[in-house]
Amino acid sequence: MQCRLLQAPTTSCAECGASLIAPVELVRELLYYRDMNVLDQRDWALVTAFVAGSSLALPILAPLAIGSIIALGVHKVRNLKRRRAITGITMPPLAVTLGATTMYGTARRFRATVSSLIDAAPVLIEHAAVKDRHGQILVRRTTAAPFLLDVEGRGPVLVTGVTRVMPASVLAHRMQVRRGDPRLERMGVPADLGVAGDLEIASVAPDGPALAVTGLVENEVVAELAFHRDGGRIPVMRGRVGAPVLVEDRRLIAAAL
Repeated sequence: MQCRLLQAPTTSCAECGASLIAPVELVRELLYYRDMNVLDQRDWALVTAFVAGSSLALPILAPLAIGSIIALGVHKVRNLKRRRAITGITMPPLAVTLGATTMYGTARRFRATVSSLIDAAPVLIEHAAVKDRHGQILVRRTTAAPFLLDVEGRGPVLVTGVTRVMPASVLAHRMQVRRGDPRLERMGVPADLGVAGDLEIASVAPDGPALAVTGLVENEVVAELAFHRDGGRIPVMRGRVGAPVLVEDRRLIAAAL
């Protein structure tokens, strides 16, 4: 919930490592509040009940009790309107893992690909996020397949594990979505969850533009590569819980400098 990443059942978020996660079915009500504080409505109702009860013994309090009841009704109406849509959040920044290396190259298919939400085209990584009108994140999802990064002047590096596309540095497709949109369903959003806004999809296709990929690199043995490398030993950039591999479009990085 802290970073609104939809993922398989787990004990901690794959990207940020936070433990504040749970199935959507159990915590959907909490998504309507920025700070998880739902005591204000309960406290207001208690005050209203206290004043109304006191007015029976002290009629002079009757006008105050009526005003309090009206205020409580307005408060409830505002809450109902607010709960028609989930509250957005600002994405927490991800710090680069200590000892991480940035490599530049072209992504190549390794074992398989994943299907894009846009047109079911084969892609290696895709980050899809639904944003509200203020540009804040409602929900998001990342799908990725292991891929080979042909590093300039070095050779292939296998990129696998938890991977995060940096949407601000990868060309993204944007489209409007409403509750019940089939693309939201494919993201894993329940049909009865009030999600609507701008769907932003950033994808990395095989043999696409040059990438900047940041993560920890270790030498590992990969059985599939043993037939053309000695023992299949190859540098591997593996993303882990709380320390994902970061993928960016090198062209957009250069344009921002």
